[in-house]
Amino acid sequence: MISSPPEWSDYRQAPIKGNWLKRWIKSRFRYVDYPFLLAYRGYGNRDKFILQGHVFRGMAMTKPKRHNTAWKNFVALIKMFLVRTVPDAQVNLILGDKKFNISTREDGFFEFEIENHELPKGWHRVFVELQDELVEGQEQVCLEPEVLIEDDFEYGLISDIDDTFLVSHVTKFWRKLYILLTKNAESRKPFKGVVSFYTSLSKGVTPATNPFFYVSSSEWNLYDFLINFMQFHKMPKGVLQLKELKDKWRDFFKKGSFSNHDHKRVKIERILSFHPDKKFVLLGDNGQHDPYIYLSIVKDYPDRIKAVYIRGVKSSNRKKVDLVMREIEYNGVEALQFRKSIEAEQHAKSIGIIN
Repeated sequence: MISSPPEWSDYRQAPIKGNWLKRWIKSRFRYVDYPFLLAYRGYGNRDKFILQGHVFRGMAMTKPKRHNTAWKNFVALIKMFLVRTVPDAQVNLILGDKKFNISTREDGFFEFEIENHELPKGWHRVFVELQDELVEGQEQVCLEPEVLIEDDFEYGLISDIDDTFLVSHVTKFWRKLYILLTKNAESRKPFKGVVSFYTSLSKGVTPATNPFFYVSSSEWNLYDFLINFMQFHKMPKGVLQLKELKDKWRDFFKKGSFSNHDHKRVKIERILSFHPDKKFVLLGDNGQHDPYIYLSIVKDYPDRIKAVYIRGVKSSNRKKVDLVMREIEYNGVEALQFRKSIEAEQHAKSIGIIN
Protein backbone atom coordinates (compact mmCIF):
# COMPACT_ATOMS: atom_id res chain seq x y z
CA MET A 1 0.00 0.00 0.00
CA ILE A 2 1.35 3.41 -0.99
CA SER A 3 0.41 6.77 0.53
CA SER A 4 -1.57 9.19 -1.62
CA PRO A 5 -0.01 12.57 -2.55
CA PRO A 6 -1.96 15.83 -2.71
CA GLU A 7 -3.85 16.61 -5.91
CA TRP A 8 -2.00 19.33 -7.82
CA SER A 9 -3.80 21.13 -10.65
CA ASP A 10 -0.58 21.36 -12.70
CA TYR A 11 3.15 20.68 -12.40
CA ARG A 12 3.94 24.28 -11.36
CA GLN A 13 2.21 23.66 -8.03
CA ALA A 14 3.94 20.34 -7.32
CA PRO A 15 7.29 20.13 -5.45
CA ILE A 16 9.47 19.36 -8.47
CA LYS A 17 13.11 20.40 -8.49
CA GLY A 18 15.18 21.53 -11.48
CA ASN A 19 15.01 24.05 -14.28
CA TRP A 20 11.85 24.60 -16.34
CA LEU A 21 12.74 21.77 -18.76
CA LYS A 22 13.41 19.20 -16.01
CA ARG A 23 10.22 20.28 -14.25
CA TRP A 24 8.21 19.87 -17.43
CA ILE A 25 9.67 16.42 -18.17
CA LYS A 26 9.09 15.24 -14.59
CA SER A 27 5.51 16.49 -14.70
CA ARG A 28 4.81 14.44 -17.84
CA PHE A 29 5.76 11.31 -15.87
CA ARG A 30 3.99 12.59 -12.72
CA TYR A 31 7.36 12.49 -10.98
CA VAL A 32 7.36 14.72 -7.90
CA ASP A 33 9.96 15.42 -5.24
CA TYR A 34 7.47 14.51 -2.54
CA PRO A 35 7.75 11.89 0.23
CA PHE A 36 5.81 8.64 0.02
CA LEU A 37 5.22 5.80 2.46
CA LEU A 38 5.11 2.28 1.08
CA ALA A 39 3.98 -0.26 3.69
CA TYR A 40 3.47 -3.98 3.16
CA ARG A 41 1.04 -6.45 4.69
CA GLY A 42 2.44 -7.53 8.03
CA TYR A 43 2.08 -10.84 9.80
CA GLY A 44 2.36 -12.34 13.25
CA ASN A 45 0.94 -14.52 16.00
CA ARG A 46 -0.89 -13.85 19.27
CA ASP A 47 2.34 -12.57 20.86
CA LYS A 48 3.90 -10.30 18.25
CA PHE A 49 3.76 -9.12 14.65
CA ILE A 50 6.05 -7.40 12.17
CA LEU A 51 5.23 -4.66 9.67
CA GLN A 52 7.70 -3.49 7.02
CA GLY A 53 7.90 -0.67 4.51
CA HIS A 54 9.96 2.03 2.81
CA VAL A 55 10.11 5.81 2.76
CA PHE A 56 11.06 7.35 -0.58
CA ARG A 57 10.62 10.31 -2.88
CA GLY A 58 9.04 9.43 -6.16
CA MET A 59 5.96 9.65 -8.32
CA ALA A 60 2.24 9.19 -7.98
CA MET A 61 1.28 5.68 -9.01
CA THR A 62 -1.39 5.07 -11.63
CA LYS A 63 -3.87 2.20 -11.62
CA PRO A 64 -3.32 -0.25 -14.50
CA LYS A 65 -5.97 -0.79 -17.15
CA ARG A 66 -6.42 -4.04 -19.01
CA HIS A 67 -6.29 -2.38 -22.43
CA ASN A 68 -3.43 0.03 -21.79
CA THR A 69 -1.01 0.44 -24.69
CA ALA A 70 2.44 -1.14 -24.43
CA TRP A 71 3.90 2.37 -24.07
CA LYS A 72 1.69 3.19 -21.06
CA ASN A 73 2.61 -0.14 -19.45
CA PHE A 74 6.30 0.60 -20.09
CA VAL A 75 6.05 4.04 -18.50
CA ALA A 76 4.10 2.68 -15.51
CA LEU A 77 6.73 0.00 -14.84
CA ILE A 78 9.72 2.32 -15.17
CA LYS A 79 8.03 4.72 -12.74
CA MET A 80 8.06 1.96 -10.12
CA PHE A 81 11.88 2.07 -10.24
CA LEU A 82 12.23 5.88 -10.39
CA VAL A 83 12.37 6.32 -6.63
CA ARG A 84 14.90 7.78 -4.22
CA THR A 85 14.89 6.18 -0.79
CA VAL A 86 15.06 8.36 2.32
CA PRO A 87 17.43 7.24 5.13
CA ASP A 88 16.98 8.17 8.81
CA ALA A 89 13.34 9.16 8.34
CA GLN A 90 11.16 8.89 11.45
CA VAL A 91 8.09 6.66 11.05
CA ASN A 92 5.32 6.20 13.61
CA LEU A 93 2.97 3.23 14.06
CA ILE A 94 -0.16 3.84 16.13
CA LEU A 95 -2.07 0.91 17.58
CA GLY A 96 -4.93 1.87 19.85
CA ASP A 97 -3.52 4.20 22.48
CA LYS A 98 0.06 3.02 21.88
CA LYS A 99 2.57 4.81 19.63
CA PHE A 100 5.77 3.26 18.29
CA ASN A 101 8.60 5.03 16.45
CA ILE A 102 11.44 3.81 14.25
CA SER A 103 14.06 5.26 11.88
CA THR A 104 14.52 4.06 8.32
CA ARG A 105 17.76 2.34 7.38
CA GLU A 106 20.18 3.65 4.77
CA ASP A 107 18.03 2.13 2.03
CA GLY A 108 14.83 3.73 3.36
CA PHE A 109 13.56 0.43 4.80
CA PHE A 110 11.81 0.19 8.16
CA GLU A 111 10.47 -2.72 10.20
CA PHE A 112 8.31 -2.61 13.29
CA GLU A 113 8.23 -5.62 15.61
CA ILE A 114 5.30 -5.12 17.95
CA GLU A 115 4.89 -7.36 21.01
CA ASN A 116 1.86 -7.77 23.30
CA HIS A 117 -0.41 -6.27 20.64
CA GLU A 118 -3.68 -7.88 21.89
CA LEU A 119 -5.05 -8.23 18.35
CA PRO A 120 -7.32 -11.23 17.71
CA LYS A 121 -6.97 -13.68 14.81
CA GLY A 122 -7.58 -12.22 11.34
CA TRP A 123 -6.71 -9.17 9.23
CA HIS A 124 -6.34 -5.81 10.97
CA ARG A 125 -5.59 -2.24 9.89
CA VAL A 126 -2.89 -0.27 11.68
CA PHE A 127 -2.02 3.41 11.26
CA VAL A 128 1.44 4.38 9.98
CA GLU A 129 2.68 7.93 9.39
CA LEU A 130 5.84 9.77 8.38
CA GLN A 131 6.86 12.01 11.27
CA ASP A 132 9.41 14.16 9.38
CA GLU A 133 8.52 17.12 7.17
CA LEU A 134 10.74 16.63 4.10
CA VAL A 135 9.31 19.32 1.80
CA GLU A 136 7.80 22.74 2.45
CA GLY A 137 4.05 22.66 2.80
CA GLN A 138 3.98 18.88 3.17
CA GLU A 139 0.62 17.42 4.09
CA GLN A 140 0.28 14.38 6.36
CA VAL A 141 1.92 11.31 4.77
CA CYS A 142 0.14 8.30 6.18
CA LEU A 143 -1.64 5.04 5.36
CA GLU A 144 -3.34 2.07 7.01
CA PRO A 145 -1.67 -1.21 5.98
CA GLU A 146 -3.04 -4.60 7.01
CA VAL A 147 -1.57 -7.11 9.44
CA LEU A 148 -2.48 -10.81 9.49
CA ILE A 149 -2.61 -12.38 12.94
CA GLU A 150 -2.73 -16.19 12.74
CA ASP A 151 -2.45 -18.98 15.27
CA ASP A 152 -5.21 -21.47 14.57
CA PHE A 153 -4.89 -23.01 11.10
CA GLU A 154 -4.44 -26.45 9.58
CA TYR A 155 -1.21 -25.73 7.70
CA GLY A 156 0.52 -22.72 6.21
CA LEU A 157 1.42 -22.13 2.57
CA ILE A 158 4.65 -20.58 1.28
CA SER A 159 4.69 -19.91 -2.45
CA ASP A 160 7.07 -18.43 -4.95
CA ILE A 161 5.49 -16.04 -7.49
CA ASP A 162 7.24 -15.85 -10.89
CA ASP A 163 6.60 -18.98 -12.96
CA THR A 164 4.95 -20.65 -9.96
CA PHE A 165 1.55 -19.02 -10.42
CA LEU A 166 2.40 -15.92 -12.49
CA VAL A 167 3.57 -16.63 -16.06
CA SER A 168 6.91 -14.77 -16.18
CA HIS A 169 9.50 -16.71 -18.25
CA VAL A 170 12.16 -15.98 -15.62
CA THR A 171 14.75 -18.23 -17.29
CA LYS A 172 14.43 -16.31 -20.58
CA PHE A 173 15.72 -12.85 -19.69
CA TRP A 174 14.64 -10.95 -22.79
CA ARG A 175 11.22 -12.57 -22.90
CA LYS A 176 10.67 -11.77 -19.23
CA LEU A 177 11.78 -8.19 -19.87
CA TYR A 178 9.39 -7.89 -22.80
CA ILE A 179 6.43 -9.09 -20.70
CA LEU A 180 7.35 -6.81 -17.80
CA LEU A 181 7.63 -3.78 -20.07
CA THR A 182 4.53 -4.32 -22.20
CA LYS A 183 1.89 -5.83 -19.85
CA ASN A 184 0.37 -4.88 -16.52
CA ALA A 185 -1.40 -6.45 -13.54
CA GLU A 186 -4.64 -6.94 -15.46
CA SER A 187 -3.18 -8.18 -18.74
CA ARG A 188 -0.61 -10.57 -17.20
CA LYS A 189 -1.78 -14.20 -16.86
CA PRO A 190 -1.72 -16.84 -14.12
CA PHE A 191 -1.15 -20.49 -15.06
CA LYS A 192 -4.29 -22.38 -15.99
CA GLY A 193 -5.94 -23.96 -12.96
CA VAL A 194 -3.64 -22.35 -10.40
CA VAL A 195 -6.31 -20.11 -8.87
CA SER A 196 -8.53 -23.15 -8.21
CA PHE A 197 -5.58 -25.08 -6.73
CA TYR A 198 -4.49 -22.26 -4.43
CA THR A 199 -8.06 -21.58 -3.34
CA SER A 200 -8.45 -25.27 -2.41
CA LEU A 201 -5.19 -25.17 -0.45
CA SER A 202 -6.32 -22.08 1.45
CA LYS A 203 -9.50 -23.92 2.47
CA GLY A 204 -7.79 -27.21 3.34
CA VAL A 205 -10.03 -29.87 4.86
CA THR A 206 -11.24 -27.99 7.96
CA PRO A 207 -13.24 -24.74 8.30
CA ALA A 208 -10.12 -22.75 9.31
CA THR A 209 -8.49 -20.70 6.54
CA ASN A 210 -4.87 -21.58 5.80
CA PRO A 211 -2.63 -18.48 5.45
CA PHE A 212 -0.60 -17.79 2.31
CA PHE A 213 2.90 -16.28 2.36
CA TYR A 214 4.26 -15.30 -1.05
CA VAL A 215 8.08 -15.26 -0.89
CA SER A 216 9.71 -14.06 -4.11
CA SER A 217 12.90 -12.62 -5.58
CA SER A 218 10.91 -9.84 -7.21
CA GLU A 219 11.86 -6.41 -5.88
CA TRP A 220 9.69 -4.46 -3.43
CA ASN A 221 9.19 -1.96 -6.29
CA LEU A 222 6.71 -4.45 -7.77
CA TYR A 223 4.65 -4.82 -4.59
CA ASP A 224 1.60 -2.84 -5.73
CA PHE A 225 1.72 -4.53 -9.15
CA LEU A 226 1.66 -7.98 -7.52
CA ILE A 227 -1.14 -7.05 -5.10
CA ASN A 228 -3.21 -5.72 -8.03
CA PHE A 229 -2.52 -8.89 -10.03
CA MET A 230 -3.61 -11.17 -7.19
CA GLN A 231 -6.76 -9.18 -6.51
CA PHE A 232 -7.74 -8.99 -10.19
CA HIS A 233 -7.27 -12.75 -10.71
CA LYS A 234 -8.84 -13.66 -7.32
CA MET A 235 -5.76 -15.35 -5.87
CA PRO A 236 -5.94 -16.10 -2.11
CA LYS A 237 -5.10 -13.03 -0.07
CA GLY A 238 -1.72 -13.30 1.62
CA VAL A 239 1.44 -11.69 2.92
CA LEU A 240 4.22 -10.82 0.44
CA GLN A 241 7.93 -11.00 1.25
CA LEU A 242 10.10 -9.63 -1.58
CA LYS A 243 13.68 -8.55 -2.29
CA GLU A 244 15.32 -5.20 -1.53
CA LEU A 245 13.89 -2.05 -3.14
CA LYS A 246 15.74 -0.82 -6.22
CA ASP A 247 16.26 2.95 -6.32
CA LYS A 248 18.15 3.16 -9.60
CA TRP A 249 16.23 2.46 -12.79
CA ARG A 250 19.37 1.07 -14.43
CA ASP A 251 19.38 -1.79 -11.89
CA PHE A 252 16.15 -3.01 -13.45
CA PHE A 253 17.95 -3.88 -16.69
CA LYS A 254 20.82 -5.72 -15.01
CA LYS A 255 20.59 -9.51 -15.21
CA GLY A 256 22.02 -9.69 -11.73
CA SER A 257 18.85 -8.20 -10.27
CA PHE A 258 17.02 -11.36 -11.33
CA SER A 259 19.38 -13.90 -9.80
CA ASN A 260 19.92 -13.35 -6.06
CA HIS A 261 17.72 -15.73 -4.07
CA ASP A 262 19.59 -15.93 -0.75
CA HIS A 263 16.95 -13.84 1.01
CA LYS A 264 14.22 -16.43 0.33
CA ARG A 265 15.51 -19.01 2.81
CA VAL A 266 15.92 -16.32 5.49
CA LYS A 267 12.34 -15.13 5.01
CA ILE A 268 10.95 -18.68 4.97
CA GLU A 269 12.75 -19.53 8.22
CA ARG A 270 11.36 -16.40 9.84
CA ILE A 271 7.81 -17.35 8.85
CA LEU A 272 8.37 -20.82 10.33
CA SER A 273 9.63 -19.24 13.55
CA PHE A 274 6.39 -17.27 13.99
CA HIS A 275 4.38 -20.51 13.91
CA PRO A 276 6.64 -23.12 15.54
CA ASP A 277 3.86 -25.69 16.07
CA LYS A 278 2.48 -25.58 12.51
CA LYS A 279 3.40 -27.40 9.30
CA PHE A 280 3.77 -25.77 5.89
CA VAL A 281 3.38 -26.59 2.21
CA LEU A 282 6.07 -25.16 -0.10
CA LEU A 283 5.28 -24.24 -3.73
CA GLY A 284 7.79 -23.18 -6.38
CA ASP A 285 9.10 -23.86 -9.88
CA ASN A 286 12.11 -25.58 -11.45
CA GLY A 287 13.31 -22.51 -13.35
CA GLN A 288 15.95 -21.50 -10.83
CA HIS A 289 16.66 -22.31 -7.16
CA ASP A 290 13.35 -23.19 -5.53
CA PRO A 291 13.86 -27.01 -5.46
CA TYR A 292 17.26 -26.67 -3.78
CA ILE A 293 16.13 -24.02 -1.28
CA TYR A 294 13.14 -26.19 -0.35
CA LEU A 295 15.32 -29.30 -0.04
CA SER A 296 17.58 -27.48 2.42
CA ILE A 297 14.52 -26.35 4.41
CA VAL A 298 13.21 -29.95 4.50
CA LYS A 299 16.57 -31.26 5.74
CA ASP A 300 16.73 -28.68 8.52
CA TYR A 301 13.02 -28.75 9.41
CA PRO A 302 11.75 -32.22 8.36
CA ASP A 303 8.88 -32.17 10.84
CA ARG A 304 7.69 -28.74 9.73
CA ILE A 305 7.07 -29.37 6.02
CA LYS A 306 3.92 -31.19 4.90
CA ALA A 307 4.52 -31.24 1.11
CA VAL A 308 6.60 -29.65 -1.67
CA TYR A 309 5.19 -28.80 -5.11
CA ILE A 310 7.43 -27.71 -8.00
CA ARG A 311 6.04 -26.51 -11.32
CA GLY A 312 8.17 -27.93 -14.16
CA VAL A 313 8.41 -24.85 -16.38
CA LYS A 314 11.91 -25.62 -17.69
CA SER A 315 12.03 -28.96 -19.50
CA SER A 316 15.83 -29.23 -19.37
CA ASN A 317 15.73 -29.12 -15.55
CA ARG A 318 13.01 -31.71 -14.98
CA LYS A 319 15.22 -34.81 -14.68
CA LYS A 320 17.62 -33.35 -12.13
CA VAL A 321 14.76 -31.79 -10.17
CA ASP A 322 13.07 -35.21 -10.07
CA LEU A 323 16.15 -36.38 -8.16
CA VAL A 324 15.68 -33.50 -5.71
CA MET A 325 12.03 -34.52 -5.27
CA ARG A 326 13.13 -38.07 -4.44
CA GLU A 327 15.55 -36.76 -1.83
CA ILE A 328 12.76 -34.68 -0.29
CA GLU A 329 10.57 -37.79 -0.15
CA TYR A 330 13.48 -39.71 1.42
CA ASN A 331 13.28 -37.18 4.26
CA GLY A 332 9.65 -38.12 4.85
CA VAL A 333 7.96 -35.24 3.01
CA GLU A 334 5.49 -35.58 0.13
CA ALA A 335 6.87 -34.06 -3.09
CA LEU A 336 5.74 -33.61 -6.70
CA GLN A 337 7.12 -31.96 -9.81
CA PHE A 338 4.20 -31.17 -12.11
CA ARG A 339 3.42 -29.46 -15.41
CA LYS A 340 -0.29 -28.71 -15.00
CA SER A 341 -1.96 -27.36 -11.87
CA ILE A 342 -4.60 -30.11 -11.99
CA GLU A 343 -1.85 -32.71 -11.40
CA ALA A 344 -0.80 -30.96 -8.20
CA GLU A 345 -4.40 -30.54 -7.09
CA GLN A 346 -5.13 -34.25 -7.59
CA HIS A 347 -1.97 -35.17 -5.67
CA ALA A 348 -2.98 -32.86 -2.80
CA LYS A 349 -6.35 -34.61 -2.68
CA SER A 350 -4.70 -38.02 -2.64
CA ILE A 351 -2.58 -37.17 0.41
CA GLY A 352 -5.54 -35.60 2.20
CA ILE A 353 -4.57 -31.93 2.44
CA ILE A 354 -7.53 -30.63 0.39
CA ASN A 355 -11.07 -31.87 -0.17
